[in-house]
Order: sequence, then C-alpha cells, then structure tokens
Amino acid sequence: MTGGTISGFATSRDLLAHALDPARVEQFSRDTCAAIAAAAASNRLLIVGAAALPRKVAAAVREAGGHVAAHVEFDARFWDGDADGVPVLCLDDALAITGPDPLVIVGIWSPNHIYARTRAWLGSRGVTRVLPVNAAFWNYADRIGPHYQFGTPDVYVQNAPAIMAVHDALADGESRRQFAGALAWRLLLDPALIPVPEPRRIYFDPALTRLPDDCVVADIGAYAGDTLDVFLMWQGKRFGRFLAFEPDPLSFGRLEAFRARLPADVAARIDCVNAAIGAQPGTLRFNPTGRPGTMSDAAGAVEVPCMSLDAALDGGRVDYIKVDVEGFESQVLAGAEASIMRCRPSIGLSVYHAPQDIFALPEWVMGRVRDYSFHFRAHDHDGIDFIFYAIPAEHAP
Repeated sequence: MTGGTISGFATSRDLLAHALDPARVEQFSRDTCAAIAAAAASNRLLIVGAAALPRKVAAAVREAGGHVAAHVEFDARFWDGDADGVPVLCLDDALAITGPDPLVIVGIWSPNHIYARTRAWLGSRGVTRVLPVNAAFWNYADRIGPHYQFGTPDVYVQNAPAIMAVHDALADGESRRQFAGALAWRLLLDPALIPVPEPRRIYFDPALTRLPDDCVVADIGAYAGDTLDVFLMWQGKRFGRFLAFEPDPLSFGRLEAFRARLPADVAARIDCVNAAIGAQPGTLRFNPTGRPGTMSDAAGAVEVPCMSLDAALDGGRVDYIKVDVEGFESQVLAGAEASIMRCRPSIGLSVYHAPQDIFALPEWVMGRVRDYSFHFRAHDHDGIDFIFYAIPAEHAP
C-alpha cells in the first residue's frame, strides 16, 4: 500500500477514525467472534497450518468447548497425520469433513507466508469465509496467551488519542498511510490495508537517513548479522564502529562467523558482544535456538549478562541505534535514554512485537527528542518487520 487513497478513504486520518470507531469495533468484533464460535460448535472450523501457533489456536478452541475439524496443510508430507489429536489434511479432505462454506482461520504468521495469497488460494477453491489468525485472539486471547502483536481490539480503541497524535506527528504522507494501514489492518482484518514491504531498505535506507562517514552504530538484537549485512550494503566501508549485541549464543556464533568472512579492515571495526541490552545491569537466561524470536526464559539453560546501552557506551558516541529485541524494546529505550539525549542518534525501532508497541514506543521517542522527523516503513509481510524511524535534522537526506 503506497501512495493515493487507502481502500476508499480520502485520507489516512479518515481511515484511522473509521477503524477506531468504538461502536464499529464492538459490532465487528462481536460478529467475528460469534462466527468463529458457531463454526467451532458445528464441526465447520478449519485452521490453516499445523505448527506451534495454529496448534495453540486449536487448543484454545477445545478449551472453550469447541471443535476444530482439521488442520489444513500445503505440504503433502504432513497430510493424513495429526496435530494434538486434530487431523492434518489436504484442503479437499478437510472440506469433505466440513461440507461447503466452512469458516477457515489462517493460523500461520511468519516471514515465509503472506495471508492475502493464502486467502486467494482458498477463494479459488470456493472457500469464502476466511479470517487471519488475528481474529482467533479476539475470541480466545486469554486462552492462547500473548503472542507478538496479536490481542483484542480494545487496546487500540482505548488509546485512540495517542494513536492519532502519533499519526499527526509523522513527517510524510507515506509514513501516515503505512501507519494507518498497518493499524487499521489489525481492526478491520482487510489485507488490502497492509503496507507493501521493501525488505532491503530496512533500517539504513538513504532516502530516510544519511549517516556520517565515521558513524558509530549500535545494533541491539543483532541476530546472525542480517542487520550488519544490510548496513554494509548501504554504507559500505564508510563507518567508524559497529557494535553488535546478541544474547542467544547460537545466533552469536553465526554473527561472529559472518564477521570473520568480511575484509579485515571492515571486520576490525565491528565489535560483537554476547550480551543482552536492557534497562539495567543483571543477567538473563535463555534456551538457545539460533532462530529469530528467541525469548528470555527464567528456567533457561544458558545465562548471559544484561547491561544498559548507556553503560555499554560509557559516555561514548552513537549515531544510529537499531532495536529489535522480541518485545523488550521499551526496556532497551529506558536504558538508552541518556545516550539518545546526549548523542541525538537516528533510531530504527521494531514496533510489531506487542499490540501497543505500534503507538506506545513512537510516543516515548517523540516525547523526548526535538528537531527530529518521524517515519514508518514496512519491510516484511503481514505486519512483520514494521519499523518506526526517528531521524535528527543533521541526518536528513
């Protein structure tokens, strides 16, 4: 979704006002939940996918007294199996159980999946009642538990003034359109609202920010070097120091291996630190996975140090702060406030992990910096890698 009007609304503000209307939200969410409950009570509910999130949804349906007729899988290797007692079938076999016009929840939410394509595939087979996994959280949020940006619509309705204030503070029409579309998608469930992503422009797009040739970058949640890779593509060798913080030991090993493959003069300016960044010093425990989405776990097998970015920098310079830490962004910001105020860095901030992050994290930044421009850009599908940018005037392109 770029340029022009947004699904028939003259302005992005009009779209937000419609999406956030309390009466509309209440009626639409009630009708959606009623449709899910009726399908679950009549053996006419299907869930696309049979991995962790679809299984959580199916378990919540069962706990509420409903029934999932089947998990529908694309991959033939999984057909005729089961997931926690629910059959895993191809679409034809699943429709043979439910009969025509079932209700289908697309339970997949991952970087390798696009909801609109799956909905179109189902539509081509005559399935017209299709909902994204978001809708399952409207009906079963307490039973499924927290999962990234998914939750009930009330968090947005109750914070409508803050959402509108964030929208109005954005610097360009594209940011306002993308913000309004990304938020309205969560309330209207219309995939046409989802911003079109630009994956290779994540974080360091020169159309948004121009960093000095001796810039210092703090990469919080460096994973296996994906952000570093993008940084080098855009910035080349024109940087002073790159600080990469990654707590998962398995991901950290891949990060160090990536650094070791770089030219010696580039690698010498990259510091890889196996630590978490948070609000204060301490330790965190992990069960290492080496995959995106690794979360801290009090019972985890590995302990890593945690420090604030202010302490890690120790009064030193920083020109860009990137933060993607699986829902702990607010803690990172709290521990970086002094550095932000002192150094005026550009900020690239992930806002898709918790429901309120899309407005609460930008609101925090906007309330603390002056003479900055604010932007949103999508870099993956279905709300994944939705990033808020705060750019000081001295970094403007």
